[in-house]
Amino acid sequence: HAAWSSGIAAYDEPMSTFFRHVDARSGAPLALGDGTVPISSLRARAVMVDTEEGVVSQVLRSPLAELFDRSQVLADVSGAGNNWAHGHEHYGPLHRDGLLERVRRAASHCDSLQAFSLLHSM
Repeated sequence: HAAWSSGIAAYDEPMSTFFRHVDARSGAPLALGDGTVPISSLRARAVMVDTEEGVVSQVLRSPLAELFDRSQVLADVSGAGNNWAHGHEHYGPLHRDGLLERVRRAASHCDSLQAFSLLHSM
């Protein structure tokens, strides 16, 4: 994307694939524009999920914290203890509605949703 930039940090259609352009103070969405609109503040089109809050907390304290919308974070205190079955049977039903609501909210900000990317670690 930087190769196509005209030297200004502008929010345009390629950038809107992975980020939302929002007002830095209120968080209200800003228009896409014609590619010459200066970037106010970006929020990743992401839902962060982890059953152990340590990693999520670390990201939210890092220099990347301002990229993430805190209302799109779903974390729990104790974690599944590297036990997939416990996570599936206990945390899945416990957090299902919250997760679906966050995904729905992220999708509602899209003009033309075409795909989801899932990054998963085990």
